[in-house]
Amino acid sequence: MSFQKFDKNDKGYLTRIEVQSTLEDLTNQEFGMDHIEILYAEFDKDENGKVDFPEFKSMVHYLRESGGVKMKRQSIGIADLGSFNAFGKSFSSFNTYKSSNQDLAMSLVLSKAVKASQQDSNEMLKRIAKEIFPVRDMLCIQDDAIFKDMEEEPLDEEHMHRSMALDFNDLFGDDFGFASFEDEEEAEPENTMDPDFESAFPASDMRCLALVSHNGMKKTMREFVVANKNLLKKFRLTGTNSTMTMLKEVFKDEPAGSIVYGPSCASGPLGGDAELVAYMVSGKIGGVIFFQDPMSPHPHRADIDCLVRQALVHNVVIAETPSSALMICATLRSALIGKGKPHLIPSFFFSLQSPTVEAYKKQQKAVVDAQKAAANAAN
Repeated sequence: MSFQKFDKNDKGYLTRIEVQSTLEDLTNQEFGMDHIEILYAEFDKDENGKVDFPEFKSMVHYLRESGGVKMKRQSIGIADLGSFNAFGKSFSSFNTYKSSNQDLAMSLVLSKAVKASQQDSNEMLKRIAKEIFPVRDMLCIQDDAIFKDMEEEPLDEEHMHRSMALDFNDLFGDDFGFASFEDEEEAEPENTMDPDFESAFPASDMRCLALVSHNGMKKTMREFVVANKNLLKKFRLTGTNSTMTMLKEVFKDEPAGSIVYGPSCASGPLGGDAELVAYMVSGKIGGVIFFQDPMSPHPHRADIDCLVRQALVHNVVIAETPSSALMICATLRSALIGKGKPHLIPSFFFSLQSPTVEAYKKQQKAVVDAQKAAANAAN
C-alpha cells in the first residue's frame, strides 16, 4: 500500500518528498518538485504543509480523472492505493497533447486535475449557498475569493483573503431560477430548511426555549424566528421583553392557543437576563438562543456572563451565534419529528448539570465538615 509504504514512521501524513515518491511509485512517471507544489497548492486543504490520507485520496482521484481513465471504483480505500496499475497507464494520455515535452505534458495533466478539483469545490459551495439563501442575512457569508470564476486570472495576494459579504446575485445570476433578488417578494425562493411537521411531544411537556438578543441583533433574531417558525412554535417560548413582543407579532396569525408562551422577562439591562437565570436554575428552561452583539459594550455585562455561566453549570443547550443556532435547530427538528428522539435534547426533559459540579459539591462538603469539626473541637 503506497501511502503506508511512504508514510515514514506512520505519521498519518506525507511530506512533499513523500508525496513525490508515492506518486512516482504509483504511476512510473517522474514528478518534479514544481509539480508537487502545484498539487500541494490545491490538495493541502488545511494548508499545514502536509498531505493526509483523505487529501491524498482526493489528489489521486483527480489525477486519475485528468488522465482520461474511467474510475473502476466509486471510492478508493487505503488498501487500494498501491494496487491500481491503471493509474500509471492513465498518463498515456500525454501523447494526446501532441507535445514532445514530457514536462509540459505533465503540467497540462496537473492543470486539468487542479481545475477539475476547483470546479467541483465551487459547485459544492454554490449548492450549499443556494440551500442557505433564506438565512443569508443571519450568516453574512464572506467571499474570501473561494467562489472565483475558474476562467479568470488568479487573484493576487492582496485580494486572496479579502473580507466582504458574498453577493448572491453575482454568484448565481440567472442560474438560480429567477433573474434577480431585487424584488424579494416575488424572487424569494421557498424556505426548505423549515418544513412544517407534527411534534412528537406537546410544548407543555418540555421545558422552555428562551430567546434573547442584544439591540444590534434584534433584526437578526426576527429573521431567525421567521425562518424557523414551524420549528419554534413546537416549543414553549420565553425571553426578554422586546423578544417576546416580537414573537407575539410574528405568530399573531397562528390559531389561538397554538403558541405556548412561557414567562415574559424584563429587558436585559433591567434584570431580564437575571430572571432567565432564575428560571434556568429552577429547572424551567431547557435551551437558550442568545444572539450577542460582539461589537458593542453592554451595561449589564455581569448579567450576560451569569446567564452564560449558569447555562454551563446546568448543562443547558445554548447557542450564542446565528450559525450555532441553525445547527441546533437541525437537532431540535430531528428530536421532535415522527416518533421523536428526546435523547437528542435531554435538557428539555431533565435537570442536568456540568460533570464538574459533583466534584465542586464534594469540595464544599469537605469545607463545611472541616468547619463543623473545628467548632466541635473548640467546644
